[in-house]
Amino acid sequence: MSKKAVLGVLAAAIAVAYGGSTWWAGTQIKSRYDAALDELPKQTAMVRVTDRQYERGFFGAVSTVTLEIGCAPDATAAATPAPAKPAEGEEADADDEEEAAAPAKPLRITIRDTIHHGPIAGGTLAGATIDSELVLDEKTQANVKKLFGEAKPVSAHTKVGFGGAFTTDLTVAPAKLAEAGKGQFAWQGAQVRMDVNAARTQARYELTMPGMDFDDARTGVNMKMGKLTAKADMDSSAGWFLATGKTEGKLDALSFTVKKTGGPLGAEAVPADTPPKIVTTVVLENIDLLGDASIKDGLYASSGTVKGAGKIGATKIDKFELTSSARHIHAVTYKKLADAWMQSSAANGCGKGGSKAARAAMQAMADQLAPDLKAMAKYSPEAGIDKMVVEIDGKRGEISYMAGMAGVTDEDLQLPGTALLMKRGVLKANARLPMKWLEKVAETGAASGQTPPPEMVAGLVEQGEQQGFVKREGDDVTGQIEFSEGTLKINGKPMGGGMGK
Repeated sequence: MSKKAVLGVLAAAIAVAYGGSTWWAGTQIKSRYDAALDELPKQTAMVRVTDRQYERGFFGAVSTVTLEIGCAPDATAAATPAPAKPAEGEEADADDEEEAAAPAKPLRITIRDTIHHGPIAGGTLAGATIDSELVLDEKTQANVKKLFGEAKPVSAHTKVGFGGAFTTDLTVAPAKLAEAGKGQFAWQGAQVRMDVNAARTQARYELTMPGMDFDDARTGVNMKMGKLTAKADMDSSAGWFLATGKTEGKLDALSFTVKKTGGPLGAEAVPADTPPKIVTTVVLENIDLLGDASIKDGLYASSGTVKGAGKIGATKIDKFELTSSARHIHAVTYKKLADAWMQSSAANGCGKGGSKAARAAMQAMADQLAPDLKAMAKYSPEAGIDKMVVEIDGKRGEISYMAGMAGVTDEDLQLPGTALLMKRGVLKANARLPMKWLEKVAETGAASGQTPPPEMVAGLVEQGEQQGFVKREGDDVTGQIEFSEGTLKINGKPMGGGMGK
């Protein structure tokens, strides 16, 4: 065979191989779209796929999907039946009139994906690349243009690997809205990168939000948020409600200011050219956000921490820290309860919340889930604030509490819910506050008559100590409450037994 013939055969083989790879990639992408869209409505009653079109070509495809977010019309109708007509001479029942009220219209969003099949897709080596955007009608486009100008409000670019894993870069455009005499809103946009494995059970997220500024001239409220960055490594193999992993973020600053004007926040008449007076300013700086979740021996645990510094008015906060957590949550039962809640139209507010039908639906779901909820108590679940710490001028205040169940037996599960809670429920709360803080609060509130004068604080604390409600420990005032095994204790002493005398 001549050299030219060999090259021709080789070129033909490459073309056939490339064409086969492209067709295979197109088939895989179509299959994954179908699987994802079929699964979506199973997650919640509040999201439905109302229309899906997939126009496939050899080198690419276009997917157009319309999602409906909110209460389904049929679910709303079931939860809000037409009221019965009152008999002659009778007035319509208030509940019936409420049930007849028109439900909120669900929101519809259409997303168009332009897909390029691999192995060379969009100029890169990949199983496929996908460019996503919102499809807006003329009226919505006009409204969106007021906020985002000519930029696309939301867009995304996805690169799909040959094994099915993908990386998505999502961009939310900056937005700005200002109205004379009313205020302004400035949003500097956001960028998100998501790396997801082929099974869609593990994901890494990276978020950047440059900042936001909101000013309401009518109320005198101004809020500013600095740059926010965050990242997370999550494992959702047990379900999104039981996602595990670590999350961390950083917020440069968050400020909240209220200015007193001649309007609703300042009824007194003031000259038009008088600058507004700042009434309240709260500034938080260098805020760290930390989260952690895990499953061990079938029990789910999660915790979250927020810490940083700042000031309130002229008072500098050297440090604040808040850590909350939940532990010993039976994972399988929790997922069952969460799924039932998300898939319930009544639980998600469809129909009128106070209507007879909605109340009946909620009660039916509560009765159905009650045995599972009680069964979780056997694993000694607990949740609360592990600590809330504030440090000002070298003084430290701290508050914590925990609520849960302990020592529940199979025999206990036969008790009614309230009886079970009274027998095995646990509540612990602790507080430590500097005496100077209490005096400062009294000084601030005394002018309005909301608190006793500062000079009376010491006497009131002493009286509370004599009655056993608080303790003095050096410069601090402390208190402890504990409820367990059906007994309430304050500072270690059972309630009653001479307390308060």
